[in-house]
Amino acid sequence: MNDASTAPGTAPVWQTHLGDGVDDGTVYAGHFNPALLESFAHAPRTLLDIGCSSGLLGAEVKRRHPACRTIGVEPHRSTANAAAKRLDQIVQARFEDVDFAAQGISPGSIDTVVAADVLEHMVDPWRAMLKLKPLLTPDAQIIISLPNGRHLRFLHGLLDQGEWRYAERGILDITHLRFFSLKTFGELLAQTGYRAEHCNYFLDQSLEDFYQKNIQKPNISFGIGRLVMNNVTPQELTELCTWQFFIRARPLP
Repeated sequence: MNDASTAPGTAPVWQTHLGDGVDDGTVYAGHFNPALLESFAHAPRTLLDIGCSSGLLGAEVKRRHPACRTIGVEPHRSTANAAAKRLDQIVQARFEDVDFAAQGISPGSIDTVVAADVLEHMVDPWRAMLKLKPLLTPDAQIIISLPNGRHLRFLHGLLDQGEWRYAERGILDITHLRFFSLKTFGELLAQTGYRAEHCNYFLDQSLEDFYQKNIQKPNISFGIGRLVMNNVTPQELTELCTWQFFIRARPLP
């Protein structure tokens, strides 16, 4: 959780990852989380990957489902150029700025959307979800991965140690603009015309032992430093120990 860029002899992360001319798209360009694919409820016919980075996820979808048309939206030029070699169509722009009609993407044509660690980077993810909805088929599945704003170590750092320390990546990635708990993200979905259908919890491995020692207790109470929590439910403990959520949502009629 600490910002390694504050180590002696290194530049602060705001100097290296913010400002004019900075292209931070390569931070996540070399990998994707295969757990995203495990959240699919049906084989995709047309995939829209929002924030597709270098297109690795779309390429894997294409390998598994050769008939699927893959479309990526990526704001960073270097990673968009890499994605163009892997996907059927690439739009190099912020999702908020895309004219989908001009790109030949028709209303009601997208049955699968992946928004992997992207909504937290947007100024207005609420209106982004509204913009997405007309593009969707009635059976569309929207796969969203999201960092957990209720993560226990994050809360401990803030409440006990007074730290809200931005970093190159992670929950406090310096390019994150919005923070959500599972509850408040569910509210975002409901307010913009979606329902959460399924959620996978990606537990923080550094909290695995703590989680296993407490999850079966009839009354879960614990202290970490000066942070003390009492009468925690198993559901709450799972959320507190979760690093990232993988949510499958559906558009409401």
